Amino acid sequence: MTARYALLAALMLAPLAAPAKAQLRADKPADLTQPVTLQPGQGAIVVGFRRPDKPSAGKSAKVDFRRYDSAAQDIVLPPKDAKETGDTTTYHVRVKSAQKQLPLEHVVTVVSEGEYVLFGASAGPAEIANTFCFGAPVFRVKAGEVVYFGDMTPYVFVKLKDGSRAMMAVAYSSFPEDARKALEGRPELAQAFQAAENRNDATYRCAGTQMLAYQIPAEYMPAPPAPPEPEPEPEDAAAEPAAVSESE
Repeated sequence: MTARYALLAALMLAPLAAPAKAQLRADKPADLTQPVTLQPGQGAIVVGFRRPDKPSAGKSAKVDFRRYDSAAQDIVLPPKDAKETGDTTTYHVRVKSAQKQLPLEHVVTVVSEGEYVLFGASAGPAEIANTFCFGAPVFRVKAGEVVYFGDMTPYVFVKLKDGSRAMMAVAYSSFPEDARKALEGRPELAQAFQAAENRNDATYRCAGTQMLAYQIPAEYMPAPPAPPEPEPEPEDAAAEPAAVSESE
C-alpha cells in the first residue's frame, strides 16, 4: 500500500477510534421509529406536552433541565475542558414539543444518569428567559431507567385563577399511564419506564431575566411513605401461680 493510500485509510478509520461524542447539552429527541439503545451510564427523560383545551390547542412549549447536586443545593456546570476531555455527562437538557397540532405528544431524551432540576420553561415561540431558582422540582435518573417527569401544558396570554393575566404559562400535570402507552412501540423503553420521584423546592444559583419558583401541585406528588407500624408490645411474662396457704 502506498503512503498516500495508507494515509487515506487512516483518515477513514479515525472517526471509529474517536472518543464518545460529548453530550453536554442533550437537545435532540430520541427517534421512536427506531430502536433506542441506552449505553452504560445512560437513562432517559420523558416529557409529555398536553393540550386539553382551546387556550392550549396549537401551542408549542420548551422545557429546560439542568444537572443538580442536592448536597450542594446548586446546579452542576460542565468543566471548562469538558469537550476536550470527551466528557459525556449531560449538564443541560432542552426538551421541545415538535407536533403542536396534537392534543398530546411525548418526547424522550437520552441523558447520563444523575439528578436533574427543572430550570426554565416557555410557551409559544418565545425563548426561555426564566429560571426557577427560588424552588423547583428535582428528580433522579438512574442508569437504564426511562423516567417520566410529567406533562406540560402551554398557555399564551392566559387568565390565571386569581384573575390576573400572564403573557405565558406552562402548567404541570401527570399521567404516567398515557406516557407508558406511548412507549409501547419501543419495548426496550417501556420495560424500563417509571414515573419520576419528584421533589419540590430545590433551589440553586439565580441567573436569568425572570427569577421565579415552580412547584408541582400536591395532587401529583408521590404519596408520602406510610409511617412505620408500631412494634408489638412484649407479651407479659408468664404469671407465676399464686401461693396457696395451707389450712390449719
